[in-house]
Amino acid sequence: MPRPSISIVIEWENARFAELQRSRRMLRALREELSGFGPAKAAPEVYIVFDRFTIDAAVVEQVVREEFDPATAPTAMKIMPTDGLHYYEQKNLGASQGESEIIVFLDCDVVPEHGWLGEMIAAFDDPAVSVVGGETYVELVDGWSRAFALFWLFDIRRERTGLVPSKFFHANNVAFRRSTFAQFHYRELPLYRGQCIILGADLLSHGIGIFRQRGARASHPYPIGLSYFTARALHNGRDIVCVARIQSDVGTIGLVGAALGAFARNIARTGQRLFLHRKHLGLTPLLALGACVLALVYFVLRLGGEILTIARPHAIRKAFPI
Repeated sequence: MPRPSISIVIEWENARFAELQRSRRMLRALREELSGFGPAKAAPEVYIVFDRFTIDAAVVEQVVREEFDPATAPTAMKIMPTDGLHYYEQKNLGASQGESEIIVFLDCDVVPEHGWLGEMIAAFDDPAVSVVGGETYVELVDGWSRAFALFWLFDIRRERTGLVPSKFFHANNVAFRRSTFAQFHYRELPLYRGQCIILGADLLSHGIGIFRQRGARASHPYPIGLSYFTARALHNGRDIVCVARIQSDVGTIGLVGAALGAFARNIARTGQRLFLHRKHLGLTPLLALGACVLALVYFVLRLGGEILTIARPHAIRKAFPI
């Protein structure tokens, strides 16, 4: 049986925070995945979406031309400059293009492993499956990356496969049936990255299951630079508070209590992961100590972002724009 028709939507906003080489690697890996995709009901479509005011269109076109030669590429690619659209808005726009059955979202700084696309699309063989997240992990390249892998947003990379139920997905590595995404999509909200949490909750509240395909693995870089690290942690805290306010009528005391509880749980979780995965991550005793210090700094900043947002909801967006 031919595979379902697919569109792959790639935002190019994260290129501002990661090395351009990662986007090149992503394109090479994607080309290999598409080359091995096999017969489908229609040729795959790829849409690259970016804000022309913050991203140089000539750079995007050059990188695509060099890494995804249209003369020999296994699919057509459309480059879509926009006038000021941001991360989730870019994803919504890309998803509105074409008529494919499945929409796959991949970020420009996320590099899929061999077999990623096949694993992701195979999950939709079950008609009850409408949302499939892949396994995103921090790529281990140096001491900093090993430290972030210990405590940051993503699971540690493991050799495991299979489709399992989940309560969330990462927006950088996820696929939807077009009909499902057209009905829900990412809301336009004054958040940094919290829209995927809102969308996940919307899906679950309407009885639409979220699944994770553990064999659809892709690597993600750690935050590069002190300013981005700081801003990312603060905005993470702000998103948590804003999402809580959107989802429920919670007061100041409840928000503060939740923030302190989450801080304690994250510190405990970091210690647990250190105990279980220190050798797997290649953390020497000195690196393990450094990773714990880095985790503490990140979660203190995140807690600060939560407390500041409770007191002054717009302060972080004004002081730390990213």
